[in-house]
Amino acid sequence: MWSGLQRAMAAVAALFAVSWSMLLVSSGGRLTPAVLAAAVVFTALAATLTVRGALVRLGRHDVWAAAGVSLAMDATFAVERSSPIVVGLRCEPTVATVLLAIGFGPRRLAWPVSLAVIGAQIAASRPMDGPAGAVQGTWPVLAAAVAAAVLGPLLRTAGARADAAQEQALTAGATAARAKAHREAHHRFQDLLHDEVSSALRAVSMPGIAAPRVRQACRSAVDALLRAPAAPGQAADLAALLTGLTAGGGPPLSLEVSGGVLVPAEVAEAALGAAAEAVRNAVRHGEAQTLKVRLRGDEHGFVLSVADDGVGFSPAGVRVSSVGLRRSVLRRMADVAGTAEVHSSPGDGTTVRLAWQRDRARAVGTGEFREAVAETPDRMASIRAAVGDVRRPLAAVCVPYLLATGVVAALHTVRSPRVGWLMVWYVLLAAVTVALLVRARTAISGRAAAAASAFAVSGAVGSFLVIPTSGIADDTSWPIGAVTPLLTVLVIVRPPWEALLTLVLEQAGAVLVLLTGPPFAGSWGESVAKALPALFAPALGVGMGLAIGQTVARLGAVVMRANAERAASVAAESARQAREAMHRRRLADLDEEILSFLRRTASGEFSPEASQTRVRARMLDLAVRDELHLPGALGRSTRELLGAARAEGCVVTIQSDADHPPPPDLLRSLLTCALGTGPTPQDLILSVAPRPDALLVSLVTLPGDPARAAALRRALTGTSAVVEDGAESTWVEVSTRAAGVMAPPAAVPIDGDSAIGAAAAG
Repeated sequence: MWSGLQRAMAAVAALFAVSWSMLLVSSGGRLTPAVLAAAVVFTALAATLTVRGALVRLGRHDVWAAAGVSLAMDATFAVERSSPIVVGLRCEPTVATVLLAIGFGPRRLAWPVSLAVIGAQIAASRPMDGPAGAVQGTWPVLAAAVAAAVLGPLLRTAGARADAAQEQALTAGATAARAKAHREAHHRFQDLLHDEVSSALRAVSMPGIAAPRVRQACRSAVDALLRAPAAPGQAADLAALLTGLTAGGGPPLSLEVSGGVLVPAEVAEAALGAAAEAVRNAVRHGEAQTLKVRLRGDEHGFVLSVADDGVGFSPAGVRVSSVGLRRSVLRRMADVAGTAEVHSSPGDGTTVRLAWQRDRARAVGTGEFREAVAETPDRMASIRAAVGDVRRPLAAVCVPYLLATGVVAALHTVRSPRVGWLMVWYVLLAAVTVALLVRARTAISGRAAAAASAFAVSGAVGSFLVIPTSGIADDTSWPIGAVTPLLTVLVIVRPPWEALLTLVLEQAGAVLVLLTGPPFAGSWGESVAKALPALFAPALGVGMGLAIGQTVARLGAVVMRANAERAASVAAESARQAREAMHRRRLADLDEEILSFLRRTASGEFSPEASQTRVRARMLDLAVRDELHLPGALGRSTRELLGAARAEGCVVTIQSDADHPPPPDLLRSLLTCALGTGPTPQDLILSVAPRPDALLVSLVTLPGDPARAAALRRALTGTSAVVEDGAESTWVEVSTRAAGVMAPPAAVPIDGDSAIGAAAAG
């Protein structure tokens, strides 16, 4: 932040050093010893400030040095009343002191020091310029004081603003990452339940499957459940992972892989899971005799295909609500910005094609690019990141300058009515500057900037047609400095070269006018030295604006990149924690019954050939399917209640098209009342259907039972539930909100050319 003020002060000091050096070179012997000594001292001070401002940090010692030199020079000018030093040069020591005091000195002494040197300048100038001229000569100093007073705090507070914005961005990013990771972990666990756990339980419950194969399926399910979710940013070799893919006792499987394929771990996990489900469906439903898995990939992405020679099917007949379709293939690839297609027809086998491209993942913000670091922002975006609304500091700098110049212009117009058109020009110039200020936050077009610059330069250079050449040595040349606010605005909000080009054109025009006429001082060198303060007036504003604008832009760019990088890191960590927490929570819910059963079966403690084991496996498989439809909503006691009802012959049907269930308390209350009151019903049907802003939960038990209906009414008191009872059935319908926010997967068209194919059968 300080580098902007440092460079601005160095630029100002360099201009002062040049102007006073020109005076020393051109004055010959016309300066008195006292004035000559003062000029040498200030030139040396300006040169020192240039070096220190560029290389080291300015501080209070520089303030005291500048204040001492300024006061000494004013004392010299007061004594040497016939000094040839023009007012533009005389005010430069005061300007340097004020800029240093406000920008780099102790805050409590900034304004006392500034007022002291301004008062000294007025006192020293009064004998030469008169009371009005002495006060009028301070307007460049006052403009510099206002600029320093605004820009110093502006840069000091830019860091605080950036820190606050960064914390807000981090909080928002972490919250969004947790929500997204929670959803992804939920999807992953549902996939594990369907693909691994349910398949293993089904293998246990079915007779005729070899015991080693059953135990291997149980071990695979346990390993998959206990495996931690992949962390964002980790890489995995998909080719190496595919080597462990088997047909599980089905037909021979050939694997064709061309070298390693490094992709984000979560992408590899999704592709491997989708391919495994395609293989399972080919074995389970496709009656395939051969299976061929082929992987082709490079640094840009991969294509993974699973082809079989089975009976095939018609993709048009696939139900979009199929669990295998939606959860095992479609959502797996969609979650990582991949695609899944199927090519199949009855009797011709099936080919499932999975693809993932880095460019597409980057475009939609997923996989390893989920929290991509922002590209280098444009200049105005960087400035806004550092200081917010740029119009406020610009107005604080430019408006006082416009008003002060307006006063000077009005005084000269009163004294010289024949130059009244310059006053009209200035009023229009001020209006244009204010208009550009108003537009500074959004955008100023190149045409508007060019037109404003042309108008400013033509008026400033044209003023020499009516102002005597010698007027450039005093404030009669006010039109040259009048363009400073406009150029300051442009150098901040437009590409800097535009304002610099405008400045060069104005300076070149003024120099051309000087060169075409006779010297107004003793020599050409002295004339140039006396003209430099007027010529440097707009250069000071542009130089300060450029140095500070560039610094603020760099600061903003650094802040934005740092925000993006830190936000990516925080979001990734939040996502990791959310995934692991979700996985642990769901795993703990299954650990005591399902996971324990799989472990004991895999170890041989439970024999797959025992009828009790098969019955238990069938019941647990039904519980898993309940969990697939109502994830995380049932709880152990409710699952046991459902298991007991099924054991007594109740046919339980759960239908859910919602990705996230209703509140668990509502479901548990419904099922507890329906199954815990009166005799066990013959049938129980629970359905959950999404609505635009709610979920519609329906419960039907057969036959009807008045006691069950009364218990349901009591449990649902205070809700919008409708409970009806008759001889044939007891029926409940209640509208509620989902227990959490889980966006459904993007729909994928299912036809002969683009579908999820074999996985649909699951």
